[in-house]
Amino acid sequence: MERKPESHKGENGKVTVIGGSKDFTGAPALSAQAALRTGCDLAKIVTSEEVSSVVASYSENLIVREYSSGYLGLSGVENCIDAVRWCDVFVIGPGLGNPDSEAVGEILERTNKTAVVDADAIKPALEADLSNAVLTPHRGEAELIKDEYGSVESFVGENEDIVVLVNGETDRVYSDKGVEKVDAGHPGMTVGGTGDVLTGIVASLISQDVSKREAAVKAAEINGEAGEEAAEEYGNSLLATDIIDLIPSVL
Repeated sequence: MERKPESHKGENGKVTVIGGSKDFTGAPALSAQAALRTGCDLAKIVTSEEVSSVVASYSENLIVREYSSGYLGLSGVENCIDAVRWCDVFVIGPGLGNPDSEAVGEILERTNKTAVVDADAIKPALEADLSNAVLTPHRGEAELIKDEYGSVESFVGENEDIVVLVNGETDRVYSDKGVEKVDAGHPGMTVGGTGDVLTGIVASLISQDVSKREAAVKAAEINGEAGEEAAEEYGNSLLATDIIDLIPSVL
């Protein structure tokens, strides 16, 4: 992405990631680090206080804040909202585990910032007044949308300003412009964490003024191509962190 030479820290994108729990400490860190490697200036994670030190230990490049201990609940909403006010776009879902549905809905409904909704926040998001969002489910999570709306196309048609990126063997981007397929990636990308990486890439691109639909398509391409490069070296032993390291080479 082009940058103005006179730009200052934070002017090229700020991303907040709301995620993590005692069960999944790495997920929000993967999303945030992928966002940074995709070119945003700053990434902040808001996570459970009982795991915040663990999450912070993954990288010195991360800003980490806390909500109350345990899974995300209503008592943690205000801290999350504060972090959302700070950013250009926010991710919610990676590693949340078992969040309170009302808490997720309140965060989504109380902000006009673009949300990238993933993993454990997808089901609660379907119960919220959802708009201005990108959902990034894998094929299993996409079944939640189909159960509620009959099809992903119907969900997009009934909800204003929504894009859905379903990742799988072939990634599919659903928007009001139809469905676009992205064929990129490697079977080794079934390893845990690659979806968190994809989510971070989407958020980073949006924070740099890429449209939601274009960000979803580009993110699928970047994630897939970086995964292919990782597979050339590691084969089926590749890790999500290997993909993050290779993002700059495919931008």
